[in-house]
Amino acid sequence: MNIIICGAGKTGSHAAEILSGQGADVTVIDESQSMLDSLAEGLDVATLVGQPSSANDLAIAHVADADVVIAATNDDEVNLLAASTASYMGADRTFAMVTHSMYLNRDPMDYSKIFSIDSLICPAYSTAREIASHLRNPAAMKVERLVGNTIEVQQFEVSKGASGIGRRLSDVKLPGGARLAAITRDGDTYLPSGISTVDEGDEVLLVANTDVFHDARRIFRSKDAGRRSVVIMGGSPVAVWLCRALENRGFSIRLFETDVERANELAEKLSWVTVIQADPTDPNVFTDEHIENADAFVALTNDEHNILSCAWAAGLGVEETYSLVSRTDYAPFIKAMGLTNTFSPRELAVEEVQRRLARKQMTKVATLSGNQLTIYRVRVGKDAPVSGKPLSELPLMPNCMVIVLEHDEHNGVVPGANEVLEERDVVFVVVRGEYEDELRNLFAVT
Repeated sequence: MNIIICGAGKTGSHAAEILSGQGADVTVIDESQSMLDSLAEGLDVATLVGQPSSANDLAIAHVADADVVIAATNDDEVNLLAASTASYMGADRTFAMVTHSMYLNRDPMDYSKIFSIDSLICPAYSTAREIASHLRNPAAMKVERLVGNTIEVQQFEVSKGASGIGRRLSDVKLPGGARLAAITRDGDTYLPSGISTVDEGDEVLLVANTDVFHDARRIFRSKDAGRRSVVIMGGSPVAVWLCRALENRGFSIRLFETDVERANELAEKLSWVTVIQADPTDPNVFTDEHIENADAFVALTNDEHNILSCAWAAGLGVEETYSLVSRTDYAPFIKAMGLTNTFSPRELAVEEVQRRLARKQMTKVATLSGNQLTIYRVRVGKDAPVSGKPLSELPLMPNCMVIVLEHDEHNGVVPGANEVLEERDVVFVVVRGEYEDELRNLFAVT
């Protein structure tokens, strides 16, 4: 695979390391000769001194022959221009790293379509989404993320006293946009129907739009009552995305920011969050705010401060700590301090690129209970038997269930029974292990 990376900074260099290590032919373009020299010392990559968004420099890098172009400079606009130019000049696929939220929001316009870019990837958003997934369900037995931040899929054990126990699922009033996709009992996993029941101790796979997931989960896990207290240190873009991901999800959030101007800005932007202009690691602030009683402490400033703050908070009684750590050489210190929940924006961004590069018309997403059930992402092919008919009329059950309809890389919904699939629609399905060949036929997978 021929890959061009625009930018030799943290994200670009990490992408070069990972992708070249997987056998790709990588060329890195940057204006800094010293950064390119440093990169080339440890990696088998080609380098080019130039402007990442320059058509002339992209042509020198043979952009027309590129399978992938990743624009990963520290400037959103340069990345958009570089990826867009690469697309126009013939690159097969293009990715642009962005930090500003306006580029990810598709209202009023979709910037990826305007600039003809295959995917916009925000390292801060990817990091916040990953932390939010852990925070929303730390006790979950399995967590799988499907479409951006609009769909949540979790596997968990049904608790005693839950209202959904012992009743036919047809009689259980799940919120619209929620679906029970699998039940595991005594080691056997199956797709449930309307006559299926759920018992205490069963493991269930719940799929729901994020705005109704919390209500749907409480039907099967009564112990989830009550609001969880989260303390966030630092008002970075990751913090903003994290607060948005936790909104209306049963969390009490306190965000600490030392800069007065930034604290005031965040207080206006995040009305559901208590913003405090202070340093939570100040002993007086920690004591006055009773941070030791928080369920989780999230550190989102610089690496050293994050590591030490989480270790300190854990030592004073906070059960869960989450820290942002970019430097890989800090791994021994993190391990020595017993910190397990650490997150690197550049690593998560590159993982996002890898996931999208690996996508085919039919891609395996996850397996459940020893391959008894599998989740696939499938694009509806030409003249597929599933096209043009409501889901309720398709001969899928008991072998297959459509659980998500993907609108784009960041948005999707749990479809209703009357949803009609068309060619090129993308869906996520749960399938019995022996049903894969039939699935390919139904969706015309070539």
